Amino acid sequence: MGHDDAAVRHTALVTAIPLIEHPLLAQHQADPVDHARRLLATSTNRHHRDRALEALEDWNHDTSGLENASDIAAREHYARLRIARASWDGDGTGGDSYSDAPPF
Repeated sequence: MGHDDAAVRHTALVTAIPLIEHPLLAQHQADPVDHARRLLATSTNRHHRDRALEALEDWNHDTSGLENASDIAAREHYARLRIARASWDGDGTGGDSYSDAPPF
């Protein structure tokens, strides 16, 4: 995460986030916080921003001042998608027309 190239730093951070979620590494979660904040200050990459925001939120850091208009729009879009998916039939088929058991 200390590389000169910002793209390498950002990719390293996004790659490290799921690893640092492991209980044996949880004590190191404070280490990438500054990196995540720098990423959010400079990057426009939607995937990287989503991962950094999600990690900071999971680690109980306030992200309200770090979100930009694009982040808010993406969060609202994802929320609408979750609501739409929740309204589908619970079996994941999207309706009653496929309620018969498969033939196998």
